[in-house]
Amino acid sequence: MSNNLRNINPTPVRTWSWLGVNDITIDDNLSHIDALDNNASYQVFHDNNINVKLESMSDDYNSQEVLKNIEFRGISEEANNQVLKNYNSGFYIEAGESQRIKELIRIDYVLDREQSELVDNNGIYAKENSEVTVVVNYMSKDELKGTHNGLFRVYGEKGAKINLIILQNLSEESTHLNTCVANLEDKATINYTIVELGAKNTVSNLVTNLQGDESSSNVHTVYMGDKEKVIDINYIVNHFGRETKSNIEVKGVLQDKCKKTFKGTIDFKKGSAKSVGKEDEYTVLLSDEIRNRSVPMLLCREDDVSGEHAASSGKIDEDKLFYLMTRGFSKAEAKKLIIEAAINPIIDLIPDEESRNLIYEGVRRRLKDEQ
Repeated sequence: MSNNLRNINPTPVRTWSWLGVNDITIDDNLSHIDALDNNASYQVFHDNNINVKLESMSDDYNSQEVLKNIEFRGISEEANNQVLKNYNSGFYIEAGESQRIKELIRIDYVLDREQSELVDNNGIYAKENSEVTVVVNYMSKDELKGTHNGLFRVYGEKGAKINLIILQNLSEESTHLNTCVANLEDKATINYTIVELGAKNTVSNLVTNLQGDESSSNVHTVYMGDKEKVIDINYIVNHFGRETKSNIEVKGVLQDKCKKTFKGTIDFKKGSAKSVGKEDEYTVLLSDEIRNRSVPMLLCREDDVSGEHAASSGKIDEDKLFYLMTRGFSKAEAKKLIIEAAINPIIDLIPDEESRNLIYEGVRRRLKDEQ
């Protein structure tokens, strides 16, 4: 069986091949889930009084103009074809014009022994001056080898606000592929909160197109890598409109022998004058056997813009560790406090208490295993 997850998740521009960051090859295959006869289910949680269009993804929604016209490169051509043509689950949410939905909508996808393969095609359409908050959980009920290939297509009309929270806590033998792409009109905003906690292989691709003037994007991400996990994150923000704003904030914790690559690109296109973009990644390193690579990139075809990018990593500060130990904490407890202080501000952004607590538990369990 040939591996069709070779050279996936490419950077928007190539860099030196010896750096090994232009793309990634995963030791898994999509072919065994190319055509599924059974539909994978999902659970929906929301306030009973909420008034929003929420349907399962169908061929009609999949092919409607607002989603069909969202172009994306994604993780790979094979992964894109599978999730567009052979999806076995997914949802479609539409917020009507001026509809400000304060209550969140939570979608839970659960992999188990009966359904270990998930290909979900999801769409969110926020009409003019609307607001919607969607929390999506990916979980495993059993410690099985699952495979997930997901797609989110988001469209925000003028003045719309979309809050999209994606929480991945799959089993340690699973492969997780996820693509997000959003197109925003004038003064529209998308806020991402993403947590990558589980899975043996994690490949994430996110593209936001700030097409309208004064549109904005905020990405807040936490990842944790342990054992021999592979994490490949590729975030791209394209500034097209004038006075657009973007912010990418990524915090990570790596331990054992895991491998992580973060690729963050802010691209100021011609016509994006007076736009501002910023990206920052910080990684806590808990082992000498980690392979940690970061590629923050700024691309620019416009003069009057402001872009900042930074990536840093390091071990736990010994002075902080010593200080906490003098206050009665054990070394393990002190390390845990320092790590949680680094990543909890992003986890705190999760609006759903139950989902947030599950992430906290997952973080603490992994830190306990490390100690």
